[in-house]
Amino acid sequence: MLVEAMAQLAGGLAFHETRGPGLLTGIEQCEVTRVVGPGDIVKIVVNLEAEFGGTFRFSATATIDGLQCARGRFYLAAPENAQA
Repeated sequence: MLVEAMAQLAGGLAFHETRGPGLLTGIEQCEVTRVVGPGDIVKIVVNLEAEFGGTFRFSATATIDGLQCARGRFYLAAPENAQA
């Protein structure tokens, strides 16, 4: 669920209401290094690294109390660029 949350945040940044929902096309170098438990407050930071003609590459980190608990890279595509 943590990896999904990071990808969803990236999608929210790339695809505003005007573009519609984006499609997750890839995950790489993703690592969860700590278990997230009930009551933990997770801070997620997402950075846009590149855009390739409607496909966006993001890096993301998640921390709990300043300690990294997950990181990864996500690729998202605009719906008009997705292959059916």
